[in-house]
Amino acid sequence: MDDVKRQLLVRAARTGSEAMLPRQLALLEKICAIDSGTGDEAGNAAVIELLEPVLSELGAQVERVTEPGLGTHLVARVRPEAPQGRVLLAAHLDTVFGPGSAEKHPFRIDGDWAWGLGAGDCKSGVLISLFGALILKEAGLLPPWELTYLFTCDEETGSQSGQKVYAREARGADLALVFEGGRETADGRPRFITARKGVILGAIDVEGREAHAGKAYLEGRSAVLELAHQIIRLYSFNDYEKGIWYNVAPISGGRPNGVVAGEARGEFCVAGIPENADFPAIQARLDDMSRQVTVDGCRVKVTYRTLFPAMEGGGANHSAYLRAAAGAELLGWVPEEAADPAATDAAYLSTFGVPAVDALSAMAEKIHTTEERVSIPSLRDRTALCAAILGLLA
Repeated sequence: MDDVKRQLLVRAARTGSEAMLPRQLALLEKICAIDSGTGDEAGNAAVIELLEPVLSELGAQVERVTEPGLGTHLVARVRPEAPQGRVLLAAHLDTVFGPGSAEKHPFRIDGDWAWGLGAGDCKSGVLISLFGALILKEAGLLPPWELTYLFTCDEETGSQSGQKVYAREARGADLALVFEGGRETADGRPRFITARKGVILGAIDVEGREAHAGKAYLEGRSAVLELAHQIIRLYSFNDYEKGIWYNVAPISGGRPNGVVAGEARGEFCVAGIPENADFPAIQARLDDMSRQVTVDGCRVKVTYRTLFPAMEGGGANHSAYLRAAAGAELLGWVPEEAADPAATDAAYLSTFGVPAVDALSAMAEKIHTTEERVSIPSLRDRTALCAAILGLLA
């Protein structure tokens, strides 16, 4: 791209993001007024309906991938003639809040902050990805790449359905831009994420034998006691060198304390898994737990699933970072590549072979709480960044 076109791109990104900001905030208010927790099909559909006019302005071809009982994943393509590449722009539509929450905690603006449930995670990311491209379309600067939007509806529960959409769309994709909450250094420089830790969720179910705790104590087989042994065993797997942590909560079991517990259950997670190569050894330990029974007569069942794979840094993801960094530098920023322990859908796209960079959305605070808020200047600036990154694909 020559200097004249770069100057045009910078001007379009800056002036366009400023001009688009009131419209973005108005749409963010409408979206945050809708309960769209994972599995809320009606709320999910209402959010999609609000996004359709922007997608129409972009000239996007829209596909709805419906998952009964869960919601709809939205796949939208802005496709030029003879595209020279394909970029995935990913964010999620679901939140962690249940029915009635949006009414109890309405959207509001105070100074430089916009409060709203899901405002930072991840509704502002959805809008940044859309309006960044719309700025380029209005300026006649859209790149000769296909823009494929992937707005899924189950990220907050590990994308058990959404990952199928990611796997399908990953084929033939050249780059993935993920619009989860932004990160920055202490002095305000943007940090783009190219590595995240993997997570496993599971449960230990123990079946024992009930008996009167006084008259027939020795006839009982305490499931709670066996669960206690299993919990200690699980914590013994902590890997202090790699930072892989096992945690159990919540736990339950038994009936009144006058009865030896006939059943018990403990849910657990394995967090901080740095590489996908670590998963088999972890799974082997978990599989072996059911064969290590301490209380004779009890039966143990351990079930688990991958919540998110690891997003492994380096190599391909570094190349994606360089794309984002180029956009930041065009706007006069000095970015930084970073790792983050939290898990997002970027891990799926990366694992499916697409160079991915994450944390491209606005700066937000207190996500997953009723005090969630997003920085309005950051919303504007990250929209300009999205326009710059996409514009440089030309």
